[in-house]
Amino acid sequence: MLSNETFYLTTVVILCALCQSVVGVGLIMIGLPTLILSGYSFDHALSICLPGSLIINVFQVLAERSNYRRADLVSYASISVIYAAFLFYLNLVIGLSFSKLTAGIILLLTGLVGFMPPVRERFLITLNVRPAVTNTAIGVIHSISSLGGSLLSLTGTARYAESADARRFIAGGYLSLGMIQLAFYSTHGVSITPVLYSLIAVPAYFISRTLVSPYVNHQKLKAFIFILILIYGALLIKQSM
Repeated sequence: MLSNETFYLTTVVILCALCQSVVGVGLIMIGLPTLILSGYSFDHALSICLPGSLIINVFQVLAERSNYRRADLVSYASISVIYAAFLFYLNLVIGLSFSKLTAGIILLLTGLVGFMPPVRERFLITLNVRPAVTNTAIGVIHSISSLGGSLLSLTGTARYAESADARRFIAGGYLSLGMIQLAFYSTHGVSITPVLYSLIAVPAYFISRTLVSPYVNHQKLKAFIFILILIYGALLIKQSM
């Protein structure tokens, strides 16, 4: 019989894989704060969410490899360099690690921007004005919170009108960030051993993409996710105090 913890973690991974199949984010953007709010350490939560997210990203990128544009690759290279530089500097030089307060503020702002259409539209237009600044911001935010995917997902929405194109961009960005994150944290105390959850995430993603995603109201699910992110942000800020 599955223990309560195993059942809980399995449920979180499957639901996040469903979200990822519909809107392009899930295991890191939603799963990570869910587990941290549930009392798991950042390292443990990352060990559960990151491998599965990376495997899904690999399949997503391979499926869309012929559709990536030069501008996408330039963004990924820029984001990766900024992220790697700040990750090493903040962790090894300054000694700054994951902060619930910082993560909470980022989620709170993301939820507000995403849930309020007038604010979101103005913000999305702003993201396209200076791509270099946006790429830098994604790398910096991810280095201090592992939630750079919040700005990455908004950037994908800003650059591409079609949801499929936005998901493609988000997948490539997450893969770029995730590979660096995996390499760094696997040598700095994070155990990438809960392979079970990675194995669960992958078939859950493909099953939901085929059997669930076509029948889900994407706009309503997006609205729900932004509300959830908003709540998570407030809870993380409260928990940090």
